[in-house]
Amino acid sequence: MILNIVILILYAISIFTVVATKYIPHYETLLRQMSHENSFFESVGTIALFLIFFYGIYALKRYRFNRYNKIAIVIFSILGFLAGMEEISWGQQIFHFPTSDYFAQHNIQNETNLHNLIDGNLFSSIIYSSIYIFLVFIPLLYKIFGFKYFKYFDIDPNIILIVLFGSTFQLYFYDDMGVIVDMITLFLALALFGVFLILKGRGKLVKIHYLIVVATTFISMLSHDIYSFYNMQYEIRESFIELAGLLIFIQLIHKEKRD
Repeated sequence: MILNIVILILYAISIFTVVATKYIPHYETLLRQMSHENSFFESVGTIALFLIFFYGIYALKRYRFNRYNKIAIVIFSILGFLAGMEEISWGQQIFHFPTSDYFAQHNIQNETNLHNLIDGNLFSSIIYSSIYIFLVFIPLLYKIFGFKYFKYFDIDPNIILIVLFGSTFQLYFYDDMGVIVDMITLFLALALFGVFLILKGRGKLVKIHYLIVVATTFISMLSHDIYSFYNMQYEIRESFIELAGLLIFIQLIHKEKRD
């Protein structure tokens, strides 16, 4: 699948960005260049969100679904569109129209969007907590213990690892409770995935994928001083979460479609 190749390339770009910023002379600003507002990684995530919308429209025209699946696809497609429009500030990032007085006064980035009306730390905490719960811990618990109430969270292990790969790009060893909890949560998630591999014995590709994520975690930890509390590396994280969302959406459609 071409999307898997794209993700592997993005893995390589992400790791090189961190390593080059930390260790290669004259590349000290590469992380900032690749992950600031409207740069490479944010653009990747925005494209993924709009692909959710367009693929949803394509699937509704191409395949037949029962009523409930059709409603779910419509909802996911609309959410992808709304999130994508939020990312480009409803066209402001492209057409550079001025910010209205209300958003200028209340938006923390002086942009025409809703998500930046909320405190950044609070918004990030809510989003990342939800992602860990619904895209990592619940799916892994279902795979390990087979809780029937979690069957709707049966996500491909490789997609879970994409989420965890993105989560490796975070600030480590910083005197802030939110950062510490985030770091510990990542370690717990990696440990739980390791338990899943031991108990359920997945194929070689999943194990290799897991080792890549673990190795990237150590690389990020060793390079922690290049990260900042005030974002930039988190744009990398968001882009992989949005790509994982696209893959989950595609998985859902192909599972429920009727040719």
